[in-house]
Amino acid sequence: MTPKAFSRYKAIRDEFRDRTAGWSVALPGLADAQRRLAADRGEDGYDIETPIVYNRALDDIVPESRIAWVVVADNPGKREQEAAMNRYLVGRSGMVAERFFARELGVDFRREVAIINKTPVHTPKTAQLRTLGRMYPEARAVIDESQRFMASMVPALQACFGARVWVMGLSELRPKGIFQPWMNALAEAYEGDEAGMSEVYGFNHFSMGSFATDLKRRRLPDESTGEAVMRIGAENRIRVFALSTPAGFL
Repeated sequence: MTPKAFSRYKAIRDEFRDRTAGWSVALPGLADAQRRLAADRGEDGYDIETPIVYNRALDDIVPESRIAWVVVADNPGKREQEAAMNRYLVGRSGMVAERFFARELGVDFRREVAIINKTPVHTPKTAQLRTLGRMYPEARAVIDESQRFMASMVPALQACFGARVWVMGLSELRPKGIFQPWMNALAEAYEGDEAGMSEVYGFNHFSMGSFATDLKRRRLPDESTGEAVMRIGAENRIRVFALSTPAGFL
């Protein structure tokens, strides 16, 4: 990165860290609500350590870093919120992604990828974000606001790194979906930037074999894995992001 690009990156990263801290202060009852969500799943020993998670891996990016992809996942899960971790995509899905990027794309997932989420608000399962908003209504505004802010980070980071964007997880990018605020805000952030949006690719999540199943089903006989990934990702971009319509979180 050039000094100017790295300076811009630091400003984006530091604002994200500050916002995460501010949202955490604004929601003193969030951890209790998250514990109730975990208990509802039969995980009574679930220790909520970081209700809203800043990705400390962003602090490892230095001017010499060569970031090939900005990866956007859903929200922090159990391992991500552990105080000793506070890094995104470090659970099972992250390990699958790490192996795939190395094997098929020649990309070191932990050194050449900048990972953000659609929201930094933790839930045991992403689908529980909606339940969390109902259980703890004060969280709704933060879930919505954080999605809009993190969507604005995507083209900003892409410009800093000259990277492509891998959006992981498409099922809730739809009208009335959990991540519709993020989807709408992303469209606004890329308005007038067709070149930037052309380097955004959408994919099923690596969890539960969803990505692998979709790739196997849609890959053409004469395509390499890399060629199939880029084509499918572009097709998903056109299909999914055309759905954007104004709406709130719930």
